[in-house]
Amino acid sequence: MPHGLRVYRALSEADYDAERALAVATIVASARGGAEPFRRQATIDLFGDAGFEEEQAEILTDALACCFLTERFRQNFEAARVKFRLVRAGLSAACADQFLAAIDPCVLSGRDAEVRAPIPHVPSPGRVVMCDFSFLQKPEMQKQRRAIVVSKRLSSVTGRCSVVPVSMHALNAGHPLHLEFSPGSYNFFHQTNPVWALCDHVYTVGLNRLWQINIGRKPAIPSVSEAHMDDIRTMLGTAFSA
Repeated sequence: MPHGLRVYRALSEADYDAERALAVATIVASARGGAEPFRRQATIDLFGDAGFEEEQAEILTDALACCFLTERFRQNFEAARVKFRLVRAGLSAACADQFLAAIDPCVLSGRDAEVRAPIPHVPSPGRVVMCDFSFLQKPEMQKQRRAIVVSKRLSSVTGRCSVVPVSMHALNAGHPLHLEFSPGSYNFFHQTNPVWALCDHVYTVGLNRLWQINIGRKPAIPSVSEAHMDDIRTMLGTAFSA
């Protein structure tokens, strides 16, 4: 079901009248369409025309900015803070909860105070980045997680790269295509538990899905060793061999 329709149904079946539900759904549909830029004042005006008070319209607009791909590195989504602001602005707690529940699957921005620095250029092989797999469906990869870049940098390829995800859980013990990194092997992996590069899960993703890892609260794009990259390449070769 399209996100806009889902949001409209959820809100119209709750405590929102049709005009208010449609206004929220319209912005969600625009955001999840991927092509539309975020227009703050136009969104505020739309909510005002739908009957929201000015302060409520501004708060709803700020929250929905977190659903726009272009805003994902500029915004942080803090649901508790949004609810507090909406209730203080005169919206009922029930309506605030219904709004947050409806838009939650559409949020692209971070949900904590971590700095999210974008990846400005296609990374070279071996670089480790954060990747958003949230909107894939099982048995595809899930969640936001570290990933290792495995594709070469080519002048003919811009805006995307191929990665293998990193997991704290080996999907199958002793899997021949899962490369284990021992605890503390790198300061950007877990220090007390092993992690695995899942070389049977290869994804080509746009740079808009990626951001830099925080090491000591500073964004960085670190690398695994060339020896580990050789292991990864061997596993990839095995995965795609006839």
